[in-house]
Amino acid sequence: MKAIITAIFMLQVAHASPLTLDEILKNAEQRTLMTQAIKEEGLSLESKNLAQTETAPLTFNQSLSRANGMAISGYEHEVSLSKEFKLGNIQSLEQKQNRLKNEAHLIEQEKHLIGFDNRLKNLYHQHCLDGVYVESFQEGYDKFVTLYSKKKRAFEHDEIAKTELLQLELEKNRLQIALENLQRKQKSSKKQLLSLTTLNSTESLSCQDVYPIVQEVHLETSNFQLSQQAYDKRIESTQVGLNRYSNKLESVELSMGYAKELETDIYTIGVSIPLNFSSNKSEHERASLMHQSSAISLQNEQQMANKKYQVRELEARLSRDFQSIEAQEQNINHYANSLLPLMKKSYDYGESSVIEYLLSQQKLYTLQQELLEKQKGYYTTLFQLYSMSEIKDIR
Repeated sequence: MKAIITAIFMLQVAHASPLTLDEILKNAEQRTLMTQAIKEEGLSLESKNLAQTETAPLTFNQSLSRANGMAISGYEHEVSLSKEFKLGNIQSLEQKQNRLKNEAHLIEQEKHLIGFDNRLKNLYHQHCLDGVYVESFQEGYDKFVTLYSKKKRAFEHDEIAKTELLQLELEKNRLQIALENLQRKQKSSKKQLLSLTTLNSTESLSCQDVYPIVQEVHLETSNFQLSQQAYDKRIESTQVGLNRYSNKLESVELSMGYAKELETDIYTIGVSIPLNFSSNKSEHERASLMHQSSAISLQNEQQMANKKYQVRELEARLSRDFQSIEAQEQNINHYANSLLPLMKKSYDYGESSVIEYLLSQQKLYTLQQELLEKQKGYYTTLFQLYSMSEIKDIR
């Protein structure tokens, strides 16, 4: 009995534990559908490949005729079968050529999975940033409520004017409305994130596994791995095609038949061999493949140059975002720890008006809001960088 109670307790604890980013990624419903779609497309392409490279079916011919002559007349009957056979490894080369092209296409499709994962990660980080900001705003609101309570007691003892209390009350109400809006926004962002998964939208998020904000991101693996793999497959496909069209003999057609010509039985066996040297088709096919290989190489070179340029741009933007965040944090610390206490003390001593004090508080909220937007921009850039670099996971 004790063991059962312990097990139930452990299940409850596990169920109540906040969701991590890894759990969200593993339970992303749309990602599962995308993965299954890629798998099904791969099976479809493979079946299509086998169908396209299969030889023509066995041909059956039958004819019936009647001969009328001076001396003899009657029916003539003829039946024949014919079948084409590809010689050597022609069929396997054709299948390999198509298979490599299909594999290149499927590898390219995996980029969409990386992009989806990074969009999900970005939503997670945006929500966590909102949570930190709400907590900070809540703390500031609680402090202001405490101040308002003190000032209300002061008003009851005729120590402050009613206009001052009303101004504080209006600010308290404004902050309460702003806090409720922020809480609704945070709840909505969590709902939006979890709607992309099979997880319960009421679950809380851990936010203990967010990526750190750093000036430089060191990618542990090579960039553009998927693009490079797809490029290698396409180049290999053209090489296989060149081998396929270098054969002197490609196919042979065998036939056999039986003919009944009046009173005579005739049996035939035939062989048909296409003579490639009598046509320029193979040379044209090889020339096409060589030009195709050159085009693929040039396109890949151009795409890689463009991707590297965009990555450098994102890295530079990330560095600027980091420096801007650091500067903003220093401004907030200086304002909150140095200037704001002075304004508070001045207000407590009656040296400054309530309006001046409220403006100083609003300035802090403005600085914190600006910091939040800068941090959100940093993570948006970070996950754009990961998607562009085709990095599956970095942590």
